[in-house]
Amino acid sequence: MGTLPLFDRAELGRIRAEREALLRRLKRVRMDPHSRIRTEKTVALLTARQIALELELGRR
Repeated sequence: MGTLPLFDRAELGRIRAEREALLRRLKRVRMDPHSRIRTEKTVALLTARQIALELELGRR
């Protein structure tokens, strides 16, 4: 049994906001290579989770 759409939408909003904030940070802040790679990895994982949630919500 999946979660309720309301929870999925709230999680989707949280993921979008976090992803957007990280993307802005990548553009504005100078980072050492290790931090940049770690942040880019986090953005990639959030993007994948966002796509999965959007597909799941689109099927309902």
